Amino acid sequence: MKIGKTIVSEREKAVSESERLVQRKKEEKRKRFSIAIFFAGLALVGVVIFGFVMKAIQDKKKEDLPDIFSKTYTPTVEIIDEAGAEYITDKIKTTVGMLEEDLQEYGYKVAKVIVPAKTAREIDVYIEKITPYFKVHVDRNTAGTAEDIKRMIDFLDKKNKKPNYVDVRLAGRAYYK
Repeated sequence: MKIGKTIVSEREKAVSESERLVQRKKEEKRKRFSIAIFFAGLALVGVVIFGFVMKAIQDKKKEDLPDIFSKTYTPTVEIIDEAGAEYITDKIKTTVGMLEEDLQEYGYKVAKVIVPAKTAREIDVYIEKITPYFKVHVDRNTAGTAEDIKRMIDFLDKKNKKPNYVDVRLAGRAYYK
């Protein structure tokens, strides 16, 4: 050291308590904002991946399912309108066509179908070599109706009953008279 010289360093600035609190709050906001951006990005990636997975599942389902919605069911039997309107709706035609196909799986053949007068959404189905006719609801699932018809035929044969008609308009229930 040299004589007469003093060692002086720059004096540190004194920081007040309020300035430190403001700085800490800014850092906290920056951290929270960074975390929020991270989770928003993560959520966005999750949504995009979920979308791709759902689209792949839907495409796979479309490949696996038979094209039943584009298939048209046309009845091969005579449909008689007792009201005399001579107009059979497409809903009735489709239902009769589907019911014919479902009953063929059980070995039954539909002989004729009658649309009774003064009724709504009801058809009477006559099956070849079966004595009673069956009252069927047009809006009901035809596969379930065909299953109920088969069960009722088996039941009547087992009990040796010969009713006039069998009502299978309600799912899982049948009535005969």
